[in-house]
Amino acid sequence: MKKIQLIIILSGFWLAAVTVHAQESKSINLSRISQKKVRQYIKSRSIDMMHDFSSIHSSWRKELKESDFHTDKRTFYLNRNLTDVWNSYRHANLIKSLSRHYIRFGLLIAKNSNSVVYTKTILYPDLDTGQVYFLNLRILKGIVHVPVAFEIINIDPVAQKMEFSYLDDNKSLGKQTLQFFSNGVGRTKIVHTSLFKSNSPLRDAILYPYFHHKFIKEFHRSMRLQVNKL
Repeated sequence: MKKIQLIIILSGFWLAAVTVHAQESKSINLSRISQKKVRQYIKSRSIDMMHDFSSIHSSWRKELKESDFHTDKRTFYLNRNLTDVWNSYRHANLIKSLSRHYIRFGLLIAKNSNSVVYTKTILYPDLDTGQVYFLNLRILKGIVHVPVAFEIINIDPVAQKMEFSYLDDNKSLGKQTLQFFSNGVGRTKIVHTSLFKSNSPLRDAILYPYFHHKFIKEFHRSMRLQVNKL
């Protein structure tokens, strides 16, 4: 009888240890991500089990040819000087800017510090290379939800250019570039160029340009509000 009790006790300790180990093995708390599609995206790629986020890679490589991608170029204007606009975008709270009507912020991974930032985190980091943003895109008034993830791959203060790339397992591959130009006294022009391609001709020809334009218009509209508060 005592042997049976001992086995039961030891089994209980073993199960408890396995449970604790399983909890500790996860580097991302999925319950803190409100969007189901973003949680599924992260879980399906075992990103929540990673302890070294440097293994996450963007889809853009230096050897790729821009001519092999579709191009979408949009221009936005702000009635503020170039320095103010650049600094606003450079130090923007992207978590706030990427949480609007069509876009919902899900999670931020900072590869440089190997850390995670959730929606309700009090302190938000400035924009930096190596940051990976996980978003939920709301399409057709929220009937369809599409998860997307991109990494900030370049911030060039001399050319005043920012670039970010979709992750290498996204449905669409490529990069987006924001370049800032002075457009007269107290006015700034932002050229938003998107290079993209996927395995779907329909998505590349119709769906991507249509919805992408909605998303970037919302983003720059949100950024305009932040710039105008200066």
